Amino acid sequence: MKMNALVHASINQLSLVDLRIDPCKVSAWHHYEMAPAPIERFVYIVKGKARFFLEHQEFEAEGSDMIFLPGKTAYRSEWQEDSEFMVVDLLLCDIEGQVICFDEAPGVLFHDTHRAYRGLLEELSAIAAGDGPFDWLERLSLSFKFLCEVARDTNRNESDERFLKIKPALSYLEHGFAEDFSVEELAKLCCLSVGSFRRLFSEYTGLSPVEYRNRLRIRKATALLKTKKYTVGEVAEAVGVDDIKYFSKLFKRYTGFSPGVMKKP
Repeated sequence: MKMNALVHASINQLSLVDLRIDPCKVSAWHHYEMAPAPIERFVYIVKGKARFFLEHQEFEAEGSDMIFLPGKTAYRSEWQEDSEFMVVDLLLCDIEGQVICFDEAPGVLFHDTHRAYRGLLEELSAIAAGDGPFDWLERLSLSFKFLCEVARDTNRNESDERFLKIKPALSYLEHGFAEDFSVEELAKLCCLSVGSFRRLFSEYTGLSPVEYRNRLRIRKATALLKTKKYTVGEVAEAVGVDDIKYFSKLFKRYTGFSPGVMKKP
């Protein structure tokens, strides 16, 4: 089954069988060889440049590129400068246990111009081997979010006017979720009227700008609390919420439990 066949699939048709995430740093001219393996591999280059050699194909990739290597693909990579990247290996199956292939063609899926994936992958990496309260559920949630976003960005047509028109606002919120904003400011970034911006944002995301921002805040807050290095107050401040009572209320609304639960051993 191909990933594009799952556009309207239900959750009981899917099963995440395997997941591994490895943040990597390599020096210039590092070589790596990958033997065929029953996994789907994504490589997100944080910085640097590399060349990938396959049996009948070769291609170059650079910082912010998202690369896909289908299951059972053997390849060799040559990193042309000091580089950082993240490798995501996963195996997704359907209800009958058949492997779901993201695609058949290896190569660069897209260039992540606004570096929106880095935070999501760092969060997924932090939770990948966790055994805390509800870690398994968050791992599942973030894995499917990653796949969903990659699928959308891979198949997004440049004629998708809604996305193109609100893209500056989405990028701003991804990077500035801890800051206050007005809908008027976001609309201005997109060169839209407030009314048009609200309509397009809601149609594309299914959320209001504030709800979208709040989800980003809680996602980051959850990751910080799991480190057990910060108090609830420090985490609230880090994500832009000054009132700790309001933060706790907001956190419980989106996660179903209080932020203090995340800090327990």
